[in-house]
Amino acid sequence: MTHRHSRRWAALWCSLFALAAAGCVRQEPGENLDAGHDAATDAAGADASISLDGTLDAWAPLAPERTCETVFSYTGAGTSVLLAGEWDWSAPEEMLPDGQGGFTLTKTLPPGIHAYKLIVDGEWILDPDNAYRKYDGGVENSGVRVPDCTEPLLLLDSFDLADQSASARVRFLRASGGPAADPASRRVLLIHDFMETEPAFTYVDHRIEVDISGLAEGKYTLRFEAADLAGRAARPVLIPFWVEAEPFDWRDPVLYMVMLDRFRDGDPTNNAPSTPGAEPTADWQGGDLAGVTAAIQEGYFDDLGVRAIWLSPFVRNPDISYGENGHGVAGYHGYWPIRAREIDPRFGVEADLEELVAAAHSHSIRVLMDFVLNHVHEQHEYYLSHPSWFRTGCQCGEPGCDWTTHRLDCLFQPYLPDVNWQVMEAGEAIIADALWWLERFDLDGLRVDAVKHVEDAAIFNLSARVHETFEQGGTEYFLLGETAMGWVGGDVNDNLDQYATISRYIGPTALNGQFDFVLYHAVAYNTFAYFTYGLIHADYWLQASLGQYPAGSVMTPYVGSHDTQRFLSLADPAAAGLVYNKWPSDGLPVQPVDTLPYERALVAFAWVLTLPGMPLLYYGDEYGEFGGSDPDNRHMWRPPSLRSAQEAALFDQVAAIGSARRASDALRRGAYTSLHGEEDFLCYARHTATEVALVALNRGDQPATRTITLPSSLPQPVGGFRDALRPGSPVIPLVLSSVDITVPARSAAILLPYTP
Repeated sequence: MTHRHSRRWAALWCSLFALAAAGCVRQEPGENLDAGHDAATDAAGADASISLDGTLDAWAPLAPERTCETVFSYTGAGTSVLLAGEWDWSAPEEMLPDGQGGFTLTKTLPPGIHAYKLIVDGEWILDPDNAYRKYDGGVENSGVRVPDCTEPLLLLDSFDLADQSASARVRFLRASGGPAADPASRRVLLIHDFMETEPAFTYVDHRIEVDISGLAEGKYTLRFEAADLAGRAARPVLIPFWVEAEPFDWRDPVLYMVMLDRFRDGDPTNNAPSTPGAEPTADWQGGDLAGVTAAIQEGYFDDLGVRAIWLSPFVRNPDISYGENGHGVAGYHGYWPIRAREIDPRFGVEADLEELVAAAHSHSIRVLMDFVLNHVHEQHEYYLSHPSWFRTGCQCGEPGCDWTTHRLDCLFQPYLPDVNWQVMEAGEAIIADALWWLERFDLDGLRVDAVKHVEDAAIFNLSARVHETFEQGGTEYFLLGETAMGWVGGDVNDNLDQYATISRYIGPTALNGQFDFVLYHAVAYNTFAYFTYGLIHADYWLQASLGQYPAGSVMTPYVGSHDTQRFLSLADPAAAGLVYNKWPSDGLPVQPVDTLPYERALVAFAWVLTLPGMPLLYYGDEYGEFGGSDPDNRHMWRPPSLRSAQEAALFDQVAAIGSARRASDALRRGAYTSLHGEEDFLCYARHTATEVALVALNRGDQPATRTITLPSSLPQPVGGFRDALRPGSPVIPLVLSSVDITVPARSAAILLPYTP
């Protein structure tokens, strides 16, 4: 495999950062530096470089000098373009034609983030080529990030990854008017599983070059450092990369959500005492980071075909409880942060998170951190030291405080101050925290909480900084958003606003994907639990999702989450009057004794885990955990020894589905084609150019056999198919492009190509 700069990185460059900073710079930085290098050499004399024998070479030329200029450019339609900024909004400046159909203007600005707009033919607009945002006087503007040109700069020239070898070249630019590089400061680190080594490197033509071979499989980070003779350090260049037999794609994984406190108690010594006033079902129960690590090491997630784990928030939360309609709730869930960069001791210590991530990476599993950027707890260090960074106001959902109308200024709870992302210092601090967590613990991305409740600038700016910092070498860090929307019934046109709200935050300079709330509410319980609609309905809304979300997005379909009732209880007729209850005093669902809910769950999981995107498996759903509304949907995870025979059987079937996805390119990355639809029977194909997989769902009470004809445009496996859910079953032949599929009642079949 060969890896170069990612397509996302190339698309983002204009809006991220450049030699100084820019509204948009049309070249990648350094592209024209060779000409500048010669000029700097002629003008500046000698640099202190290391010769082959390690001594200082006084005759080496000075490194090129970074510029203090910021280049703004515009390539859209228009005949007159002006630039206006917070440096003086009253004095717009004319941008001149660049000879290539666009307009440009060069300015010298002090370091910092500056708000600006373009005036195109008299209309004030945001810079279409720059996703970064800054508010000025409550008005949203484009934001240009101007770095400090009195510091030296490191720029990635190239990075190549092939088989078990990696090579990189990073260029040093001295500060504007600054001295040469300090030879003693130049350093390259190779970081793997939190262990650092220093590979050999060369420094040639002001470039640090490294070439490493013989790398074992796993995740690595190359870190380049340098400073000048005045002691001023350049921002390090980070190049995370994976050595894997098959390059990873974020369409590949089954994503498993771990609610840390409720998953597994791996270290009883960090268990918390009871929180005064909290109900036992809404208090800490002992799950921790060590418990997740143990499950990884035992192969639990491998058995399920899981290749990505979403960890609920693990930052420190308060030690108190709050009343909710007469019931006390503690911060066991992690969504009430009181520290910016501290792990809650009830989950463990930093070494525990390191061990978890290293274990996951050794199993080729990615790890996403749940990141809260809408609010903090009133005990948070930022709220105590910078109260002006936050809003206080009405409570979301109360009369006159609609969740949508007041989405930006309502409080989830009175004790959760709302972050005001119009305050640049607040947003930059929170983004810096996100970058710290990602780098410090070698995480692979973020699940971004409550997206629609923050200004759009929060998402664009966070995305820009994450991808700028970690994606230069081509490894994609995933940003998965939660934009809670609904389904209003009818057809696609009736739901365009729902799709549009979710989609507005997705793109090359925003989130990689989001949870598919529309599909959940349209299909998950309506089709597979309640039978309000048939499988044709499921097929329609899946294809609607494929057509409505932005091209290239990786969406996450789901049938259960920490915010929904447990699917098994939704599918249990005996729980119908209880499933929306929350507290023991109200009456709660119990573990079903009938097989029906488990059979319905199997059909639902066979559907969701074979869909395009990155489907979610909520902890415990793999064996059919039961429960009502939050917090009753957050029971403690139960190990196999405490599961019923029905739960064990469901786990085996879900594991077979997940394993089939992991083994099949078609199920992971293939297109979706509907082949046959009835109210109780659905068959669809997932297919690449060379592989096809068939998924058949039978919701009915009787076995069903259907003859399915594959279009000639799909691959035609000459060896026929085998059902991945029934190992050892006979080969199912493909005869004249047709295959006979028999599916037991309330069950599914997943047909993968068979090779004799």
